[in-house]
Amino acid sequence: MPEAASMSAPPAGRHQRRLKNYLLDAHFQLKYSGYLVGIAVLFSVCLGTLLWRTSLAVIAQSAQTVQQGEQVVGRGREVVEESRKVSEVVKMNIVKDPIYSDNPALLEAFKGDADKQDERLKSQQAALEQQAAGLKQQSAAIAVQQRTMLITLTSALTLLCVLIGFAGILVTHKVAGPIFKMKRQIREVGEGHLRIPNKLRRGDELVDFFEAFETMVINLRSRQQGEIDRLEQAIKTLEPKAEPGELDPLYQLRQQMKDALNT
Repeated sequence: MPEAASMSAPPAGRHQRRLKNYLLDAHFQLKYSGYLVGIAVLFSVCLGTLLWRTSLAVIAQSAQTVQQGEQVVGRGREVVEESRKVSEVVKMNIVKDPIYSDNPALLEAFKGDADKQDERLKSQQAALEQQAAGLKQQSAAIAVQQRTMLITLTSALTLLCVLIGFAGILVTHKVAGPIFKMKRQIREVGEGHLRIPNKLRRGDELVDFFEAFETMVINLRSRQQGEIDRLEQAIKTLEPKAEPGELDPLYQLRQQMKDALNT
């Protein structure tokens, strides 16, 4: 058949995606990408709110612990001070007591025990103050960690939403690409050009639908070729009987039908 060559699909060539071509159907792609981004934003807000409230509770608990530690340290100071006062009063009374004044060794032993008691109370007071300072440092460190966590979390969730938006565009591109190609081919068929569409790119969706569309175009081409063959047969039959110029409309129709296959 002379038109057999026109029935074969033209070479697909090498398809290359360019950045500007990823938004083939901006309304469709941005719509569904927006849905994905909206879900990601909602998830991010819920997660961020939960972590924020948790961190606030931890900081409040830390502040309460620091306050309690300061109260314990304050009470410890009062105990040490009261103990020192009591010790001083006892020392004064002992010095005046004839029993101790006549026995210097006993007086020195009491003073030694009193000094040891004061040192022990002072060491306990220092330990409490050190613990309170440690609690303050821990509370400050928790506040810094909270700020760092919130900045990191906000940056990570923002980046996640942006990446999901780009991913949505890339995924919908695999659907919008075949639809865009078929819409263009349908317009061409409507204009009378029965060109076999190029193959889809690797990774595109709607493969079955596109193959059904391609089969339709091939069937239309086959029917067109059959009509051309019948028209040529009729022209051959009429040519010996026709006057010059009478078959020109048929010749033009035949050429138009052939052009529809060769485009």
